Amino acid sequence: MNDHPTSTELDGFVWNRLPAERTRAIVLHLLRGCEPCLSALVPHIAGLLGLAEPPEPVLSDREEAEYDAALDRAFARALRKAGNSEERTREALAVPLSAPSGEVPGELAHPQGVPAFEALFERSWALRHDDPAGMVRLAEEARDLAERIAPGEPDLRRAADLRCRAWVELGNAYRVADCLSQAEQALGRATELFVQGTQDELLAARLFDVQASLLGDCRRFDLAESALDLVFAIHRRRGDLHLAGRALISKGLYAGYQGQAKESVRLIERGLELIAPDRDPRLLYVALHNQARALMECGRLRDARIALWQIRARRLDVGGRINELKIRWLEAQINAGLGELDRAELALREVKRGFEEAGLGYKAALARLELGAVLLRRGCAEDAIEEGLAAVDAFLSLGIAREAGVSVLLLKKGFEQRMADVTLLEHVINLLHQNEEPAEPQARRPAGG
Repeated sequence: MNDHPTSTELDGFVWNRLPAERTRAIVLHLLRGCEPCLSALVPHIAGLLGLAEPPEPVLSDREEAEYDAALDRAFARALRKAGNSEERTREALAVPLSAPSGEVPGELAHPQGVPAFEALFERSWALRHDDPAGMVRLAEEARDLAERIAPGEPDLRRAADLRCRAWVELGNAYRVADCLSQAEQALGRATELFVQGTQDELLAARLFDVQASLLGDCRRFDLAESALDLVFAIHRRRGDLHLAGRALISKGLYAGYQGQAKESVRLIERGLELIAPDRDPRLLYVALHNQARALMECGRLRDARIALWQIRARRLDVGGRINELKIRWLEAQINAGLGELDRAELALREVKRGFEEAGLGYKAALARLELGAVLLRRGCAEDAIEEGLAAVDAFLSLGIAREAGVSVLLLKKGFEQRMADVTLLEHVINLLHQNEEPAEPQARRPAGG
């Protein structure tokens, strides 16, 4: 169907006043991603959810124009704010660097402050996976300690370096704890202190590395890659190929987030050639996991399976049960792509149950929806509808983003009317994966974070 439903038909669709054949045609049309029609459907979400009564007569042309104008003004304000934020980030990335000093940033400050500061920093860093709130608390203590140091006049710039580092690590702690606004403010303060200090290259590399992770969490992948280019250049110039390789691997992750699977594979492979696996086994795990995902997205399914197999063959510590489930999930997706549907179904049932037990509702629902797609391909339509409806209800209870929410509601209507389609179901699954918070899976978080 190429013709767009009229506004009258959309009203009838929402309130079940259309013939079944026309309802089916509209569902298929909307699920294929017609943006104008999806936008027109947004005001009817409450009706689709069954939370509203049929509306009174629609707005007049004048009232509708005023409503559209108010929306336009709100979008304009949001765009101006986003533009200002990006401009500040570009200015921060343009800070000039001095020649290498040859000194480690943590050793540049007043000697009486460093041991306690380093102890707090190490304890904070150790909590990053298990206790983000504790990580923040200790990083704040390290920041307070750095701010209390009162050096003599000749040491002012080196004291600024210490305070800069403290604010960088505090910003990273806020980021890990999903306090992104506070992280941005902390890194803004760190940039100010960096300019006041010696502008040491290693300190700059750490600042840009954390800034890249924050930009990635905020889905500003283009700026994150610009920051990582600087990190890579600094470490390569200093001869630290391991850290240069880590920057390339992180950049490869962001290329993957943007749908550039081939570029992601290229960057991760280059990074793997540079890193020292024994120096950071966690980084090796992150790289192999994301290499496997990128290879799968390129259609190189058997190569993806080999990359994933290396994680087990090398007996890498993946970081706990959740990451084990993510590996199993990727195995299921590869199996489904290879047509090994029985193995894919078995793995997806295990993954769904594991995420439910861990309280990760979004991931559990996604795995359940993927299970529905596999069941459809196996010809088990009723089982697929049962799993699909359960997944849809879970998504709606989580309050997902508007665009994804509309697609999920349409999918619900399709399941209820027994018109599920594998291609359309996979389209919605891909959309939901894109709307998933990139910072959540530790397997995909850049190693520097």
